[in-house]
Amino acid sequence: MTEWEDWRRHLRRIGERRLLVLSGSETWAMARAAELCPEDSLWLGPAPAGHEARDPARILRYLGREYPCLVYNAYGGLHPDAFGALLGTVAAGGLVLLLCPPLADWPSYPDPDLARYVALPEQADGLESRFIRRFAALLQQDEQVWLWRQGQPAPALPALPDTPWQRRRDRHGCLNREQRQALACMLHAARRRQPLVLTADRGRGKSSLLGLAAARLLDAGYRVLLTAPSPAAAARALEHSGQRLPFMAPDALLARRPEADLLLVDEAAAIPSAMLLTLARRYCCLFASTEHGYEGTGLGFQLKFQPALARLSPGWRKYHLSEPARWSPRDPLEPLVFRLLALDADPVTPPAGGELRIHRLEPRQLIEDESLLRQLFGLLTLAHYQTRPSDLRQLLDAPGLELVLARLGGIPVAAALLVREGELDPALGQAIWEGRRRPRGHLLPQSLAFHGGFREACRLSYRRIMRIVVHPRCQQQGIGSRLLDWLKRQGGADFLGTSFGASPELLRFWRRNGFQPVRIGLGVDAVSGLHAAMMLWPQSPAARALLPAWLGQFGADLRHHRQGLLRALPDACWRELDLPLPAVSPGQDEPRVRDFAFAHRDLPADQPALVRFLRRTPLPATLPAHQLALLEALLAPGANPAEVARRLGLKGQKDAIQQLRQVVQQLLPPPATDC
Repeated sequence: MTEWEDWRRHLRRIGERRLLVLSGSETWAMARAAELCPEDSLWLGPAPAGHEARDPARILRYLGREYPCLVYNAYGGLHPDAFGALLGTVAAGGLVLLLCPPLADWPSYPDPDLARYVALPEQADGLESRFIRRFAALLQQDEQVWLWRQGQPAPALPALPDTPWQRRRDRHGCLNREQRQALACMLHAARRRQPLVLTADRGRGKSSLLGLAAARLLDAGYRVLLTAPSPAAAARALEHSGQRLPFMAPDALLARRPEADLLLVDEAAAIPSAMLLTLARRYCCLFASTEHGYEGTGLGFQLKFQPALARLSPGWRKYHLSEPARWSPRDPLEPLVFRLLALDADPVTPPAGGELRIHRLEPRQLIEDESLLRQLFGLLTLAHYQTRPSDLRQLLDAPGLELVLARLGGIPVAAALLVREGELDPALGQAIWEGRRRPRGHLLPQSLAFHGGFREACRLSYRRIMRIVVHPRCQQQGIGSRLLDWLKRQGGADFLGTSFGASPELLRFWRRNGFQPVRIGLGVDAVSGLHAAMMLWPQSPAARALLPAWLGQFGADLRHHRQGLLRALPDACWRELDLPLPAVSPGQDEPRVRDFAFAHRDLPADQPALVRFLRRTPLPATLPAHQLALLEALLAPGANPAEVARRLGLKGQKDAIQQLRQVVQQLLPPPATDC
């Protein structure tokens, strides 16, 4: 222990951090970690007595803080987003202790995190993790990783350099030249009322600079507010402002609209892009954030928000910090995390010409070819705003995932990720239709059955295109359409389908390739600010026979929602939808109406069917006036059940909907019961 303490002091003196792996039984690993780490360590996952166990999935509450030691118990599940984000909370001279099974056994360990990548829990049974196999191999290749295996003596501690790390603040509070330049840019932007985006990897001092800028502006008489995903995430900015900076949560800002000359937004990538844009319209904002996508909204901040900000404020500015401020530039932990999670993966620049070749790729080929894995993941990251480290694990581990790659001159230039869905057990399909079950996965059949009102949806099979990406330098050359044509020829399901944020450009692309819209989500996505669209291309005779009826029902529902929940959908989207004349039979509406009344179907989704049913059904003359008023209020396009409940003096939204179910029950024969 004397040698250990001397080594720890040396580590603090050089300002670097290290990863220690304790590989063995969970009991042994937790006991060793408790001996090695101070009491104020952050424990993620299961912890021994005397230590508080924290949930790795709830990472936002820890961002913006610093810890001398982070213990990550991977027996509770290796969550890639949490691992990547929270290693940035470890201070200079700090340690990360990773507790895991014996490395040779770890890939086949029943990791609880695998449950996020399967539709049903039993699908994770016996699943070997390629992600963990790669992860463990990279750990063993790194000379700066200290690996202690149970049953073996503690190995020699890694050698440390002798050069001390010195950190001195200048008269402005900055630690290096980059920070001084960034502070000057922030103050200049604030005085000219220009939005500014400050980006950096963790540990570069973004939050500290927000606080320093705020202190200067407050002294000059500016009214400055601070927001962040949580008060804890704003702690460092508040500290460097001298605790003079008023903090308000983003939703409170939008609700109360306080007056301010400047709004500082910390950890901006963890706030939905649509919310950030609303704040940018109301205030002059300085945004600070990472761009690697593990903070909560993927790469939406970089790929969605920043282009939208440029359209809103063409004079916006951006400054990037690259030099670490919270630890030494020689720190080996950050480069290791980037390799483990492919955070620095980049696609290769495509050649000017060559033959386009399209083929399937097996996940095992990615494990065997690290260069190909990084090229592919870089392509996915570059082209999609919701990519995060968990997508790397999904790419390698998710069962039923299909990967198709397009190469130009041997270089990956486009890719499609597909997942097989549907053909659900009839009992499960009926429970989904009625609103009693919502298992993980099977997005298309579940949504089409429960929200779309297509009773047959769960029994059919689908190949859902989760992602289709084309390198930016190869776009507008028809490569995406050629990739779709290749997929159409493969068969293997009733429908080829997709779900995406409904922008006019994407609707046009999918319509041009023969896909038909069958659902538009009634709410907007928190990251993109767009309604979800679902589109299908029929591959089997059964699908081709069924699709016209689905399109007619969808068109009839859409006509109703256009007056209500979809009235804000842009005209350009309506032009791209271009639906046939609505046509729906009573036989299509009646199952929806019955299972709304006697089961748990969704009011907004089934409102059009209920309205059509009531047009055909005479109301009893004995129907009380208050029930008639409830019918009229809740079935009006765009009705807000909570507001209706308040207006009619009911207990709340659930009470209003339950009373509506009871009214509709009176208009139907009772459901059949088994004798």
